[in-house]
Amino acid sequence: ILCQLQRKLHKQWQEYFRLVVLFHQMQLDKFQAESQESIQKILAVQNESSNLMQHIEDFFQSLTDGSCKNDG
Repeated sequence: ILCQLQRKLHKQWQEYFRLVVLFHQMQLDKFQAESQESIQKILAVQNESSNLMQHIEDFFQSLTDGSCKNDG
């Protein structure tokens, strides 16, 4: 009887650890997907910031080279 209980317990532990591994793999996959989404958002913000900086630079350049005329 003790051997049978030990075998059953051993099988249950194996199943428990299999499920724990699956759960952690699922969590890791979710984290990686969220990280990739965050990276894409960061890249989009960097691109927009770069575009904005270019517009600002162009504006200041127009002030210094006289291409922007003041009507006032």
